[in-house]
Amino acid sequence: MNAVNTLFVISAIIVPLMLLSLNYSAISDFYEFSVPLNSLVVGPNFFGDMKEFKKIFQDQESICFITLNKNFYCYGKPRMHGDYPLSTVIGPNGIDGELHFNPIDQGVGYFTMKNMTRISGDTALVTFADKNYRVGNKDRTDYEITDKFEFSSVIKKYDSFIAKCNNYEGTSVTIVQYLGVKRIGSVDYFLTWHMLADSETGIKCKYPEIIKHSLNHNFGEL
Repeated sequence: MNAVNTLFVISAIIVPLMLLSLNYSAISDFYEFSVPLNSLVVGPNFFGDMKEFKKIFQDQESICFITLNKNFYCYGKPRMHGDYPLSTVIGPNGIDGELHFNPIDQGVGYFTMKNMTRISGDTALVTFADKNYRVGNKDRTDYEITDKFEFSSVIKKYDSFIAKCNNYEGTSVTIVQYLGVKRIGSVDYFLTWHMLADSETGIKCKYPEIIKHSLNHNFGEL
């Protein structure tokens, strides 16, 4: 067998094996990270009742919106909390959460979001990083992210993702939904709100995989 034939035989064996390996990795990640996301149920964060929704809905200063999944939500007039406005989002489905208003020239930097920059319109580039995230005090650690990572992703209005797990078992996570850009006065703000979701079976809280896979997941209640 000459050299050309030998190389052909080797490539005929190696290339399919490489493709098989890549496909196996993608399939494995899909079942390890994407499928378990179906077990998550988004729930109330603060109220969980219709009284608070009716109160906000009937307020003339409130703003309501309909997501791509045809879910209806409202939020009240923002209040100042430190340097930035905050509000509460709530829907007739009982789901509620905290709404952040961050000036676009300063970006967004809470949970695993390191920064957010505007591309055009409501489209933005968000950078995620571990940021040595930790919950606890000087004597106790309730939860921390030990995986080191940083990556960026383009997001559009109403995109949602898991920003962090709330425990090591993955039975509670915090989801963030991006609501685009809104001008208040002369300032443009990024609007993001976060809520809780629970899973009876738990999901694998490995970073950044869990964030990346959640970016492609359809959280039906949002």
